[in-house]
Amino acid sequence: MSKKTLSSNELKAIHSLELEALTVIDQICRRHSIKYTLIDGSLLGAIRHNGFIPWDDDVDIAMLRDDLEKFKLICKTELPSKYFYQDMSTDPEYLYLFDKIRINNTLFKESYLAEYNIKHGVFIDIFPVDNVSDNKKEAKKQFNSFIFLRHMFMAKYLSVKARKGKKKIIAGLIKYLIPNNTKKIRNKAFDIMCKYDKEKTKNVRIFPGPYVKKNVYCRKFFDEVEDHKFENHNFLISKYYEQMLVNDYGNWRELPPKDQRVTRHDLVDFKL
Repeated sequence: MSKKTLSSNELKAIHSLELEALTVIDQICRRHSIKYTLIDGSLLGAIRHNGFIPWDDDVDIAMLRDDLEKFKLICKTELPSKYFYQDMSTDPEYLYLFDKIRINNTLFKESYLAEYNIKHGVFIDIFPVDNVSDNKKEAKKQFNSFIFLRHMFMAKYLSVKARKGKKKIIAGLIKYLIPNNTKKIRNKAFDIMCKYDKEKTKNVRIFPGPYVKKNVYCRKFFDEVEDHKFENHNFLISKYYEQMLVNDYGNWRELPPKDQRVTRHDLVDFKL
């Protein structure tokens, strides 16, 4: 698959659409006292750039599981028709363990998902934050079980054609030699994520996040949020943003080398 390279003007146009979508999400959340926080590159952008990282191409937010379920239900009636709430219930071939809000009448087709009949618009990622057992042994067991199933799921679900090198070979072997149903593996991983969600544990984790090994935090990181300027708008971030950024990036104040200042998603098609 050939990769689509985005121009600086295309990135700016994407940022404008995502900013509008994030404003809608923020309005819904504030109207219903739902807490969220910018995370990952969006949090880094908010603190280091007061907005988007110039070469970033999406927005990431996270909510504690109860808030996410409340938000999802409200979106059924309050999300404007310009947007589409994407999870497995609204888009059956979309099996990721986190949700997206897609912008209708746009195209942002990633190579890994290109073969699926799903909405492929420009999006905002919404990650669930789930409980981690206070028992260290059980927490480790939960993490290891999830990681095993996540690797299995990703190998079977994501396009083998989009992979390279050893990962392509391994994914191909798993996809075609292991008979387990992809959706069944996904659902098992989901159950492990939510295993302790009826308890109020000290720590939480963003299991389906890109930094899953690092993405374990104190619950207060998501309970205590505050306004922060992002592209001349105020959005919510954790009051403990410094600890989150150090945890995820180390020396987050230092810009990466120029050759690493590139978009993260491999696109095969794009249209605004």
